[in-house]
Amino acid sequence: MARNEKRATRESSAIGLFFRSPVRSSVALFDRYFLHQSNLFYRLVMLIVLLVGFGLITVLSSSNVVEIKESGNPFGGLESQLSFALLGLLLMIFLSTRSVDWLESISRLAFWGGFILQLGVLVPGLGVAVGGNTNWIRVFGLTLQPSEFLKLGVILMLAHILGKYKDELWNFHTGTKQVLAYGFGATLLVYGTSKDMGTAVIFIIIILGMSMLSGMPWNHLGKLIGLTLLGGLFGSLANTSRINRIISFFLQGQSDIDGADWQVQHGIWALANGGVFGVGPGNSTLNWGWIPEVENDFIYANIGEEWGMLGAIVVLICFLMLGLFIRRIALNNSYPFASMAAIGVMLWIVVQALVNIAVVLNLLPTLGVPLPLISKGGSSIVAILMALGVVLAFERVSTPTTSRSRRK
Repeated sequence: MARNEKRATRESSAIGLFFRSPVRSSVALFDRYFLHQSNLFYRLVMLIVLLVGFGLITVLSSSNVVEIKESGNPFGGLESQLSFALLGLLLMIFLSTRSVDWLESISRLAFWGGFILQLGVLVPGLGVAVGGNTNWIRVFGLTLQPSEFLKLGVILMLAHILGKYKDELWNFHTGTKQVLAYGFGATLLVYGTSKDMGTAVIFIIIILGMSMLSGMPWNHLGKLIGLTLLGGLFGSLANTSRINRIISFFLQGQSDIDGADWQVQHGIWALANGGVFGVGPGNSTLNWGWIPEVENDFIYANIGEEWGMLGAIVVLICFLMLGLFIRRIALNNSYPFASMAAIGVMLWIVVQALVNIAVVLNLLPTLGVPLPLISKGGSSIVAILMALGVVLAFERVSTPTTSRSRRK
C-alpha cells in the first residue's frame, strides 16, 4: 500500500511539474527513456525508425496517383499512414516502459480483447468486407483489422503458457492442450470469420515456431503439425479463387485463370524494369494502377522497381537484422515469458516479411499479407509497433544499468 501511495505521489508531482515547465519535463522524460540503455536497445530503435520512415516514403510514392484520382489530394495516403505511425510509436514508447510482470499480467486481456474484436467482423454494420474477405471493422469512422491485434494477443498468451509450463511440456494436458485451445482456436476464428488464408498461415507459423523453440516434445509437436496440414489442405480447396491462384503458381504464368496471376506477372515485370539501381522514387509504372492497391501487399515490387535490386536487398537485410536483434533480446533475458514473447514477435515480423517478399518474387502463391512497417495499413503498423514496444521493454530490464554501461 505504501509503495502504491509513493508511486501515486511521484506521478502527481511529475504531472504538476510538466504543466509548470513542459519543455524541461519533456527533456527529462526523453533522458530517462533513452539514456543508460544498451547498444542493442539503441540499434533496435534506430532500425525501427528507419523502416517506418522508409515505409512512409514508399507509401507516398506508390499511392499518390491513386489518391489524386480518388480525392484530389496526392498526400492522402501518406497523411493516413503517418497518423497511424505516430500513434504506433507512442504506444511503442508506452509499452517499452512497462515491466515484464505488467506485460504478462495483461496477456489474457490482450488475447480476449483481440478475440472479441475479431468476432466484431460478424456484426452487421460493424464488419467490413473488401476483396471477398471480411477482415475489418468500422468504429467511429475508423477501419481496423482485428486480426493484427489478435496476433499480439496470441503471442503474449502463448508466451505466458509456454513460460509457465516450460518444465511440463511433456504433459499434453498442460502446455500442448492450451496451445491448441488458444493458438489454434484463434487461428480457426480468424479463418472462420474472415476467410483470410494468408493471415491464418502467419498465425500457424507463429504458433508452431514458438512451440518448437520452447522445447515442446516432438510427439506433441507432431500432432500440431498434423492438424496444420489438414487445415491447410481444407483451406486451400475451400475457395475457387484460392485454387486458381495455386494452379497459376504451379503453372508459373503459363495460364491466367480468371486473372489469378495478374498481380504476380506485373510485379515481376516491375522488378525487372528496376534493374540494379532502380528508376528512382516516384517513377514506378505500378503507381499508375497496374496492380490494385500496390501500396499494400505488393509494395515490395514498387521498392524493387524504384530502388532497384540493391534497394530491395537492403530492405531484406533490414528485416533479417531486426530479427537478429530481437533474437538476441530473447536469448539475453532471464524471464521465460519475455524470452518466448520476443521469439513470437520475431517470428511474426520476419516470417511475414519473408512471405510477402516470396509472393512478390513468385516463390509462393499469393497470400495477401502486408510487408511489416512498410505496407500501407493502419492496423498493421500500430500492432507491430506495439509488439516492438513489448520487445524493447524486455531489453530495458534484461540486465542491470551497470552491466549495460560496461557493454557500451
